[in-house]
Amino acid sequence: MTALALSVLWIARMAGLAAAVNAVELLLLRGEVAHDGVWRASALAPEWGVLAPLLRPAVFTTVAWVQLLAALGVVARAGSQLGAVCALLLCVCTLFMAARFRGTVNGGSDGMLFTVLGGVSVAQWEGAVGVVREGAVLYIAAQLTLSYVRAGLVKVREREWWNGRALGAFLALPAYGVPSGIPRNAALLRVAGVAVMAFELAAPLSWVTVTASTVFIASAVLFHAGAALVFGLNRFLWAWGAALPALWYAAQRVG
Repeated sequence: MTALALSVLWIARMAGLAAAVNAVELLLLRGEVAHDGVWRASALAPEWGVLAPLLRPAVFTTVAWVQLLAALGVVARAGSQLGAVCALLLCVCTLFMAARFRGTVNGGSDGMLFTVLGGVSVAQWEGAVGVVREGAVLYIAAQLTLSYVRAGLVKVREREWWNGRALGAFLALPAYGVPSGIPRNAALLRVAGVAVMAFELAAPLSWVTVTASTVFIASAVLFHAGAALVFGLNRFLWAWGAALPALWYAAQRVG
């Protein structure tokens, strides 16, 4: 199996798992989008316009089930034409859910997953020539790299990220429900803040060599797993994890 085919296979599998997790979460929330739920249709319908009949609670549940089945299809038929079709269907479901909630359900993770699904659908398409498939994977890698660099550049401009106060503020937010056992020592928060910025700004180095890519990917998995455990950001772990194999291929191709 070529490096490109192997990369596409793992991107598809991980993206399918990410979409399946999202679908399960949405199905668990279907009571919240009912007529008497927190995200009830009557409150949001005025913003839906002509899409209102398609976004009522019953249709929402149907789309969530379609998303789950398509996600399992991507996992089971990764690398095939059917996998490409299922990935495209997941893109449609993602847009549908964004319309339902008047934006992404979970911020950047939904945006990244949409990017990965779009790219991997092209990369799996049987009629696409090799350069198009390769370009689709490199596009995912480029978007992933830019996401890290942009986040890092935003942080380095803020003094609170250098002195640890920004990270401390996130840990203190009740919405995240951070476990009380997580240390909040000022010196440790400063070191952690600098480490996060260094990690994010180092993303372009993962293109240089396969070794650098492997080290960065391992660091990224630990970073996102830690964020999931501490802040409950599990969608970010799956969405960014699905894009990481593209970095490995980029190093193979460019390094």
